[in-house]
Amino acid sequence: MGFTNPVYASNFPDPLILTGPDGGPAEDGRYWAYATNGNGANVQTLTSTDLITWEQGPDALPQLPDWSTPGKVWAPEVIRHSDGRYLMYYTTRAPDPSHQCVGLAIGDAPGGPFVDDHDGPLICESDQGGSIDAHPYVDRDGNRYLYWKNDGNHVGVDSYISVQRLDETGTELVGEPRQLFKQDQPWEGPLVEGPFLWERDGTYVMFYSGNGFTSPDYAVGIATADNPLGPFTKQPEPILVGNDVAAGPGHNALFAKDGRVWMVYHGWAPDAVGESIPGRMMWLSEVTFGDDGTVTVEPPRTDYPIRP
Repeated sequence: MGFTNPVYASNFPDPLILTGPDGGPAEDGRYWAYATNGNGANVQTLTSTDLITWEQGPDALPQLPDWSTPGKVWAPEVIRHSDGRYLMYYTTRAPDPSHQCVGLAIGDAPGGPFVDDHDGPLICESDQGGSIDAHPYVDRDGNRYLYWKNDGNHVGVDSYISVQRLDETGTELVGEPRQLFKQDQPWEGPLVEGPFLWERDGTYVMFYSGNGFTSPDYAVGIATADNPLGPFTKQPEPILVGNDVAAGPGHNALFAKDGRVWMVYHGWAPDAVGESIPGRMMWLSEVTFGDDGTVTVEPPRTDYPIRP
């Protein structure tokens, strides 16, 4: 039995799906999805018991810290720490509201409420346009990393995907940041963003988006490395592009279930790119890793033959 895409046919940009450690539901028996602000919430959430049928959940970040203001709370990613807490890395307006920076909020349950009681943002490259699209990653050896993008296209400079080590609590950055790569392929247009790292047989595959999210040419590419800190080598062409059912697919995240790997991402209706209704809807596609190192993503399709 298959399913119908999009699995959520309303505006739910920059989606991430939180599963349990075995690919099943989180500790409360539900899958949780998180997205950029909308529908009256700073951090939109959806819940599901089967990854296909989704219902609106609470605002996971109902109160922003004093140093920020509402309106541009983007791209939240939630990870469960080994101590049972949930850490949310999110983008929000910085103390200077002309820039966005990365904050960290903590909750006791997948749906929150998450609370950011820090005195300022975790990362804020104000001289590089700001910092957005944070992605936490825990390696097999337990080392923690945070990836993000400087919002260079916001101020007319290069946008880089960068990385820095996190301490064992996941709340403090250690060492120095490292720039991994910037926009340098024709399909990427003026920017790269939305990093998401996945390890497969010792190879680290960085999924990322290029071009502007309001463009039908927004797409997903990959770069690979032997180490979470790089260096990363890009594949020249994107692996997920728009078609006649979904335009500008991108800002993806991955999860595994029952031996398969799935990508969640947003995409526009082809006749409504940039429109608030229906907006950027939530789609699922399977990701396949070949024995020869190739990575393939099933193109957007409405009638999907198998379920996660």
